[in-house]
Amino acid sequence: MRQRALVDLLIRRRWLLAGVTLLISAFVISGVRFSALDARDGSILAEGDPYKAEVDRVRADFPGSPSVLFVFERSPDLFTRPALEAMEDLTRRYTEVEGAITVGSIMNRRLNESDANRYDRDYLFPLLDGLTDEDIAEIRTIALADEDLTRSQLSPDGDLALASIKYTPPEDTQEARLAVARSIIAFRDRLRADHPDVQIYALSGAMFELDGYNAQVRDSRVLMPLVIAIAIGLLWFCLRSLTSAFALFLVSFASVALAVGSYGWLGIPFNQISNLGPIVVFVVAVAHGIHVVSIYAQGLNEGLRKEAAMQESLAINLNPVTLATITTAMGFLSLNYCTSPGIYGFGNVVAIGVVWAYFLSLLVLPALILILPTSRTPKPLGIQQFIEAVKRWVATRENLLFWSWTVLIVATLAMLPLNRMDFSRLSFVDENSDLHHVMTALAEKIGNDRALAYGIYSESYYGITEAEFLGQVDAFTRWLESQPEASFVTSYADLLRRMNLAENDDDPAYDRLPDDKLQIIDYLVGYQLVQEIEPSLEPIFNSDYSAIRLVVGTSDLTNGEIVSFNERIGDWVAANIRDGVEVLHGDNSILMARLNQSITRELMQGFSLSLVLITLTLVVGLRSIRYGLLSIIPNLFPATIVFGFWGLLMGEIGPYVLMLFSISIGLVVDDSVHILSKYLVARRRNEAPETAVQYALDKGGSAITITTLSLAVGTFILVFSQTFYFQNVSLLLTPIIVVALLLDLLYLPTLLLRFERWLQRTRNARTAATTA
Repeated sequence: MRQRALVDLLIRRRWLLAGVTLLISAFVISGVRFSALDARDGSILAEGDPYKAEVDRVRADFPGSPSVLFVFERSPDLFTRPALEAMEDLTRRYTEVEGAITVGSIMNRRLNESDANRYDRDYLFPLLDGLTDEDIAEIRTIALADEDLTRSQLSPDGDLALASIKYTPPEDTQEARLAVARSIIAFRDRLRADHPDVQIYALSGAMFELDGYNAQVRDSRVLMPLVIAIAIGLLWFCLRSLTSAFALFLVSFASVALAVGSYGWLGIPFNQISNLGPIVVFVVAVAHGIHVVSIYAQGLNEGLRKEAAMQESLAINLNPVTLATITTAMGFLSLNYCTSPGIYGFGNVVAIGVVWAYFLSLLVLPALILILPTSRTPKPLGIQQFIEAVKRWVATRENLLFWSWTVLIVATLAMLPLNRMDFSRLSFVDENSDLHHVMTALAEKIGNDRALAYGIYSESYYGITEAEFLGQVDAFTRWLESQPEASFVTSYADLLRRMNLAENDDDPAYDRLPDDKLQIIDYLVGYQLVQEIEPSLEPIFNSDYSAIRLVVGTSDLTNGEIVSFNERIGDWVAANIRDGVEVLHGDNSILMARLNQSITRELMQGFSLSLVLITLTLVVGLRSIRYGLLSIIPNLFPATIVFGFWGLLMGEIGPYVLMLFSISIGLVVDDSVHILSKYLVARRRNEAPETAVQYALDKGGSAITITTLSLAVGTFILVFSQTFYFQNVSLLLTPIIVVALLLDLLYLPTLLLRFERWLQRTRNARTAATTA
């Protein structure tokens, strides 16, 4: 009775309710002007990783200016006049990068002391204009013989070289960082135009942010309109009413605007993952409205007047739509269990949009539908023939459907272990950007596409000059250099060895750490003087000489291999470094590699919690423990079926793709709610199980089919995204949504029928036992 009174209120006071809702919506939507995009890679890292505090501490103690890496390639040899002129041009014009303060390349590289004495000059390259071909060949020989150079700036084959420009943005804002990135790209393009015979690429954190930003903007400008256009066409075909399709579009688009506006007022920027949220909000909003409009259209087709048809639609859909909203929001809010801003931000924006879509579907959509003109000749829904075929299959082929789906579920569960977890930060940038090319070239030609940094802290001021501390750093360095994963090691101990050797005329007896503390301090002061001349050098000790920074270069390692190497390093440190000396992680590389561990655990915990809460909500909403528990099957197994086949065919998933478990349950629960709620309505009218199944398919089948088509189209559009991550989401989420529909139409009804027979047999057995 309360539900009927609420439905009457929604129809009778529809203009007042719609007006108040639109006024509130207008205010919230005005927050869209405050929305922003955050494309930095830090927005996708796990804030709960215990190593993050270590990284923040080391970065604070070893501050360095941001830099851009320029890559010059020319096959088969870079030591030709056109390529060298290109690098010299960069060295001369580097200030064209906004905020540039210094440049480092092979063109202004200083020779080590022994080579400087041997060749009677300080730099690898004298003035280029005066060099002959023989001079260039001699310089090539010197450069390729320098191990430090070939491990950091030059490929061993001499066909690739790196140059670095340090810069300081005028302020630490996204606008300033993107402006620097655009100036880098403009400078790169001018160099390419001036030197067409040389391949020139650029790579920097600012460019990574700009690439992510551009990919997000392109996806928003292209994918969203495409989803809207296809959705309107699909709704028009299924509903056979352009006015109804237009009304649903307005409500869905308003839901997106409300979600974005809410984020704007809250001051929360969108990032690489949450930027996907508005598209999901749109298709979920369409799903809400479809249930109201489809039953309304069926009522018109049965001869009801407009208000009576809308009243019947709201009476049938109020409870399941409310349940679907709560459970869908729960599914997405469970992503807050994850500490990655990208993931929980995505969950929050979709949950906000789902709630707004719920209110618009009940408070605005009915008024909008009733005021729009309707065809005098009602037409059946465009997919009604498909639903009639489903009803026949369920009635005549129950055993075949039940056992076929059961075998498929069991088989795909067995294939889940075939999936291997891995993740790449390049999944969030344009596949055609410089980043992909440069990272590949660094791995293949120099062996330095990713580095691990560590801060080693002594116990006291000037502690890095103590012989015992130096001995431990040196032992650590020697052990790291012996590991197969290490391409090179940049160590404070190696610096002291080289300076000690050079100070003693390259006498091999002095290829060791100095044992005189004053001598060590003298070397430190000398290095600081060199830093003033060569500001491109990175800081390797902190301001109070209590800690040093050590870098380990790696090449072409998976995240799992990086994590394994880091764990082995931790074991060696624990066994060999004395108490009181701290070895802390100092770079985001380890945080990025550990995403598989940290985020996977958090996502699985959140998914388990959401599954329990959604099931309990359905138990309460359906007023049945049995059917609430039965809902687990169509909500859980669509994802396991698809991920089982993914493991067989592809075998690799990232932690951000794994969040599809929580996303999918948030999306597909809508279908099972409508089938189960309508089935229980019929059963509570004392109709037979077979009749109740037919009623549920008749009243809910058309709506969930249309919503699934809308969701599937909306997610499949992501395959045209500029980022590999969204393409993977599309390839996994679209089949999950379709499989969920098939389970709800073809498997859930057979489960209900078998469950009812089992209950009847149990009752009969109890009755017989009582009679006996």
